[in-house]
Amino acid sequence: MKAMILAAGLGTRLRPLTREVAKPAVPLLGQPLVVRLIRKLAREGVSDFRLNLHHAPESIKKLFRIPPWDSLPVTFSYEDEILGTAGGLKANESFFADGTFIMANADIVIDFSLQEALDFHRRNAALATMILYPQEYPYRYFQVRIDQQGRLRHFKGMCPGGDLRPEAYVFTGVHILEPEIFSYIAAGKFSEINDEVYPAALGKGEKICGIPVNGYWNDLGDPRRYLAAQKDLLIREAPKRHTWFAPDVRVADSARVGPFVSAGSGCAIGAKATVENAILWENVSVERGATVRNCIVGSGMTLTGDLCDKIITRDGEVSLV
Repeated sequence: MKAMILAAGLGTRLRPLTREVAKPAVPLLGQPLVVRLIRKLAREGVSDFRLNLHHAPESIKKLFRIPPWDSLPVTFSYEDEILGTAGGLKANESFFADGTFIMANADIVIDFSLQEALDFHRRNAALATMILYPQEYPYRYFQVRIDQQGRLRHFKGMCPGGDLRPEAYVFTGVHILEPEIFSYIAAGKFSEINDEVYPAALGKGEKICGIPVNGYWNDLGDPRRYLAAQKDLLIREAPKRHTWFAPDVRVADSARVGPFVSAGSGCAIGAKATVENAILWENVSVERGATVRNCIVGSGMTLTGDLCDKIITRDGEVSLV
């Protein structure tokens, strides 16, 4: 099975961090988002990956020249102008002509099984199946609703109908698709699969389904979601210390670090410094006595004084609020 990973976006909501790298290359506990996603999907049985690129493409391509990620079965397509989720897929139609495939946003963190969703998709002979995640009130995202058979009933302007399940869901950004979807996508133009393709297919009587999954999902739509994803993963993956450091990070004995802190290669945290709920990219120096709380810090920065609720990069500082 193959997968399309949508990696061409501008990442505007994570600026100024995404002026340094494309959003899929943003690090999370030592792994870029897109690498983390591809490794997860590979464990789920995906054998080949196609990534569409536009903004800062080299920041993504170079990841797959680094061992052990250089062994991942990844190829690329480049878009001079962004084609959207459907247009970018259409440009790679020949790659996906031989059966069921996956399409996923590159900026999500997932930990759930795909097998039940794949079985459901095939059993229902669906053209497309959207993988959904439970959403609690008050709703942060647009509500996706399905009926008792799992058919999509409320999404992108659709009026609810049929025997609806009572639960509201959020779309995870992971689709299961059949090659017939390409007949609904025009070539060489911008188009979005959720806004244009699915409504057109539904209008022709095609079966578009949704299936809820259990497990973990997060999208890094904004800086606070980025910090929240790190916190969630540290609770799951480092339950004792709630910190992650690259092997060469130096931390002074008198520094207070944590909880919920990660530090990339080349970082140093000085004496009597305090770092809490923060993401430090590579080669960040926290000077003696500095305080860093609720911050995301780009590569190569030197930090002094008291810093709170900030994104700090070589392009300047912005408030995290």
